[in-house]
Amino acid sequence: MSGEEIIVANEFAEIRVRKVETRNGARLMIECPRSGQWVALCPLELEALTWQSDEVFSTMVGNPYGSLDIGPDD
Repeated sequence: MSGEEIIVANEFAEIRVRKVETRNGARLMIECPRSGQWVALCPLELEALTWQSDEVFSTMVGNPYGSLDIGPDD
């Protein structure tokens, strides 16, 4: 069963968000109608988003299908 859909949009992007129940518990389904991409995140994965720096999100937006390797050189 799915929750009510929420649409969040601006001049750059539009996404649909809704809560879905799976056999492994609740997930947040995030869909991009334009690209057809989607992801279903568990509570721990959602919490992990709050741990990220602005640099991580800037890297994701600047290179959406690339590596997130932004740590210091070893």
